[in-house]
Amino acid sequence: MSSYLEVFGVTSGRVVQSLDIYALRAALHRVIDKWRLLAGYVEWSNTLSKWCIRVPLQGDVSSRLKFTTSKKATRLQPSFVVNEQDSAHISTRPPLPYFRHESVPHDLQSYSSSKSPLLSVHVTELLNCACVGFTIPHGVFDGGGSWQILHALKQELHGKPWDPPAISQSNILQEALDDLERAPSMYNDIHQETATYSALRRYFVPRSVITVATILGRTVYEHVRHNVESKTVYLGPKAIVKLRREARGDLQSSEAPSVSMNNILAAWFFK
Repeated sequence: MSSYLEVFGVTSGRVVQSLDIYALRAALHRVIDKWRLLAGYVEWSNTLSKWCIRVPLQGDVSSRLKFTTSKKATRLQPSFVVNEQDSAHISTRPPLPYFRHESVPHDLQSYSSSKSPLLSVHVTELLNCACVGFTIPHGVFDGGGSWQILHALKQELHGKPWDPPAISQSNILQEALDDLERAPSMYNDIHQETATYSALRRYFVPRSVITVATILGRTVYEHVRHNVESKTVYLGPKAIVKLRREARGDLQSSEAPSVSMNNILAAWFFK
């Protein structure tokens, strides 16, 4: 799997040896018809002064899926296609256009003005495999939402039951901001930890000309000076099992709490 994250969009990609495009499109239409939130479109509310989603509760929603295809007379590296059980290696990441069509909007304003579908799927057929990309606006879905969409599609493709996620009436972000207002001491803790605060500022910066230029300059420097490249880490199923077994074996001799596989993979990646 390859993932590409932009400020306003998330694209997740899968590389498969074979693909039934018609079955994929039909399954996606069934998912959208059942999960009506996916059939909606982004709309700005002047009354509420925020982005909202207008959801059609009835009628045909087949047009609310952006499904595009393309063909390339080329091949991907075998490591992307062959399921190597014991393998663990680094490969060049397939280019983004293999997973995302150029016509997909890049910001919420474009999604709103064109009433574009929230879910865009692009399939690129290669000589030895197929690349399948799923793109959603990051202002509407996060990584968890992307996983829920892919889970629904998987269940639908295998004819298994699934239920659309319940819509929460609460605003999680606003609740978090309210908690900070009720506990101002948390701000003091951030300012007291100078090193931590400085580190956060490197990633969460105000959108001014100087700071944007600084980020662009740093990015260009890394690519030119250090020849930075985007890579994909492939871990075969047996490699992951071995990693999990070794990590949990180390924890048994300590008082550390139980950790999930995601924790283990994150620790391994940063190490």
